[in-house]
Amino acid sequence: MLANGKERPLNRDARPLSPISRRPKKKSPLGRAEHLAGLILSVVRRDGMKTGDRLIEQKLADALGLSRAPIRLGLKALEEAGFARGELHRGFVLTRDPTSVAAQSTLAAVSRAEEAYATIATDVVAKRLPADVTEAELLRRYDLTRTELQRLLDRIAAEGWIARSPGYGWRFAETVSSPEAQTQVMAFRAVIEPAAIAQPGYALAPEVIERLRERQLRIFDGELEKFTIGEVFQWGCDFHEEIARGAKNPFFVESLKRVNSIRRLFAYRSFADRDGMRRHVKEHLRLLDVLEARRYADASALMMRHIRRPLKVYVFR
Repeated sequence: MLANGKERPLNRDARPLSPISRRPKKKSPLGRAEHLAGLILSVVRRDGMKTGDRLIEQKLADALGLSRAPIRLGLKALEEAGFARGELHRGFVLTRDPTSVAAQSTLAAVSRAEEAYATIATDVVAKRLPADVTEAELLRRYDLTRTELQRLLDRIAAEGWIARSPGYGWRFAETVSSPEAQTQVMAFRAVIEPAAIAQPGYALAPEVIERLRERQLRIFDGELEKFTIGEVFQWGCDFHEEIARGAKNPFFVESLKRVNSIRRLFAYRSFADRDGMRRHVKEHLRLLDVLEARRYADASALMMRHIRRPLKVYVFR
């Protein structure tokens, strides 16, 4: 209504506000350096590092499957955020508690990515996703930014359960969603892991055994509830891969890494069995005791029984 009492003429070219424009805007995607900083901080937290500990580039690179260049980029971002300090001839050292409230914002992006990964993994195993998908479909379904989705697809492709289609979009590997996949993975591990321990010349250094024991005790003594399923699963992978490394044969470790990438899909259903996880940790500790005593035949048999005793599978709907 105008001041003179007449109706304001309609602007027929004006368009109603679209539903999309009324949606709250997504947060802008985190930069690469900040994303890497979050990944490093998650490793630091998982390993129980304390203020003043050295952040060794090669160790972090091995833990994250990256080269040292991106690790250096992430460490510089941590320094800018006040969590690390570069020192002459020492590299970077940790300057703040990685479990503090201040660390949560840096870890938030990693947690969000892990949640999205877990949801996609669960949907693939439950066959709620078609074999062929487009990025547009995944963006809509999981409410991700394009940068977040691209990082997830790169990670999943590296793990081997998705690949670019020859024409357009992406295709999930048939094996990962088959009912037999989890049983086949277990059968494969039951062959190679006990065999690695039974190799002539097998040996595990005392400091490696002690480090693995310390991690397992942290889980058993109450820290299980503090970590995500993804973090607990990674601890389990590290444990089994480190034991296989004692065979001094890289093919055992590489084969195990490959199958662990696929096994991660099922972890989000089975690792919800917290009582079963504690039983698994007890078995890990027992296995370390037997390895420490160099009773390798017994350790091989124990590993076989451990692998063949699966966790319960929970179906999330």
